[in-house]
Amino acid sequence: MAFEGVSHAQFSSGSMPVAVRNKDLKPDVTESAAHKMVAGAMVSYFDQILFGHKASLNVSASKAVVEGFLEAMELEGYYYTKPPCDNDPFLINPADVTCLHGSPWNSQHSQINMGGKLPGTGMKINSNDNFHPVDQVNPVHLAEIDSDCTATSSNCTMNVVTVTQNFYGDYDAMDTGYHPQAASEMKSKMSSRQKIQKHAGVADADFHTDDEVGNRCADINNESINWAYSKLSKTAKANYDKYGQKLVTGDDMGPYNEGPLWIWTLMDYAESADKTKVVVSSPMMRTPTSYFV
Repeated sequence: MAFEGVSHAQFSSGSMPVAVRNKDLKPDVTESAAHKMVAGAMVSYFDQILFGHKASLNVSASKAVVEGFLEAMELEGYYYTKPPCDNDPFLINPADVTCLHGSPWNSQHSQINMGGKLPGTGMKINSNDNFHPVDQVNPVHLAEIDSDCTATSSNCTMNVVTVTQNFYGDYDAMDTGYHPQAASEMKSKMSSRQKIQKHAGVADADFHTDDEVGNRCADINNESINWAYSKLSKTAKANYDKYGQKLVTGDDMGPYNEGPLWIWTLMDYAESADKTKVVVSSPMMRTPTSYFV
């Protein structure tokens, strides 16, 4: 069960550890009210399981609290639900229900965002993301574009392949309720905007304009932050607006065009001096289509 407005610590009682007192979410209900909610749910559950009475738990209320969180885990391709497929030596992972093919978020959003505004009429990107270790060298898995369009084409679909590895190095094994359960970052190999535009029929696509001006990683991160905010309940949104440290994006870091540097450099989460914001910055590498690799 999940209860709107109840903090992690309110499932317990008494004096809380310092870390919990300092970092737990601010509750909307009193400790007494929280305990009544938890106790009532436990009694209803035991009544259903032990005595076979009709289910009386308000499961729909719990669903409303956690469905955005669960949807985010599915879009991420959360490694602790299923292992990544990583079907070496092949780039494309199989359609296997026992493992995670790739990140649905990257398939549905990241490469499309990276590609920018496409020419033609009704042109779109069909992105196939695949989970593989990004530091693997035998074989090296790289993003690729498997079909082309022309600048004047109608309803043309570009088929692209991307590679992603989720990072859980700071996973909260203690389950304190403070650190995120999600990946702290997703290393993704995608086709540059210049490359996408050239395969879309823009012969003179310029690398500087397409990929060096602006912050492509921050653009994608902003899309994910806005998506998460849109999934908050009315109560959670009000609490985030009032109490929460606002997650905002900074400039991309790099370019780290020597592959290992990009692989070994992690995303930066910097708390502002007044503690009202956390600025997240992504390491990136970017190369023109004329690059030798």
